[in-house]
Amino acid sequence: MSTQPLLELESNHPKHLPEVFEQAPTLTSLNSAWSTITLEAFCLPPGETPEFCLEHYVVSINLGQRLQTECVVEGKSRSATYFQGTAVICPIYRSHSFRWNAELQILSLNLKPDLLNLHAIELLGREQVELIPHFAFQDGLIYQIALALQAELRSQGCGSRLYAETLANTLAIHLLQHYSSQNQRTVTWDGGLPQHKLRLVTDYINDCLERELSLKELAAIAQMSQWHFCRAFKQATGLSPHQYLIHQRVERAKQLLQNGGMSLGAVAIACGFTHQSHLHRHFKRLTGMTPKTFLNS
Repeated sequence: MSTQPLLELESNHPKHLPEVFEQAPTLTSLNSAWSTITLEAFCLPPGETPEFCLEHYVVSINLGQRLQTECVVEGKSRSATYFQGTAVICPIYRSHSFRWNAELQILSLNLKPDLLNLHAIELLGREQVELIPHFAFQDGLIYQIALALQAELRSQGCGSRLYAETLANTLAIHLLQHYSSQNQRTVTWDGGLPQHKLRLVTDYINDCLERELSLKELAAIAQMSQWHFCRAFKQATGLSPHQYLIHQRVERAKQLLQNGGMSLGAVAIACGFTHQSHLHRHFKRLTGMTPKTFLNS
């Protein structure tokens, strides 16, 4: 392994790893409004990292070919075959480094420790918890979450904050349930969102369709944790908060198109879509027709 000086990536770092890899990421969410998770995609030739230490959690998923990898954690080495779809939970607060023998295509998901600690209180009854490092393991849900975040980021240029935060919460809970140092505490939640709270949240969403909304602010309106809010909102409406937001944006777009006087691009921005093609994609998916067809019908 390389004998380069240890790289310390501190908690106030913007949660990405360009210092570790020589190549810049091929895709990054750092310019998006995502707050609790960041995504970076890398395509790397055979090589190795310097020794480094993290103060945030990193889950990396192999999207490419089968290859051989070696991980050294505080002087202890482990080798494994890294298949397509396998993941790595990088150790936190420990010096480690990686080596690989063929082209490596990975998605790196970087999570704030605060996100896991928030859910640890509800799931495990503890304010703090640590994820156990795992190397070259298969997990279908982690793989699908990574692909969904990648697709969201690619599809609209910056990615929906509410959608990303919902997936980040799902990932955090899954990691705590299956890969934490503590056993899971049984948590029960009965019933959907009370009608008065549901009205407060939906009114707020409809009043703010033109801007990015966060899961944290919606949960705060309902005076619930983000995890309980997501479950309760879906039970009450049949939709996730992000799905409901998109439905309402499309409904607002219908009204503006019927009123006339605005270009499709202006309608898209007024409804909170990032651009006209973003409006086009969701409008057609939910109505079966394009905005232009709807306008001329």
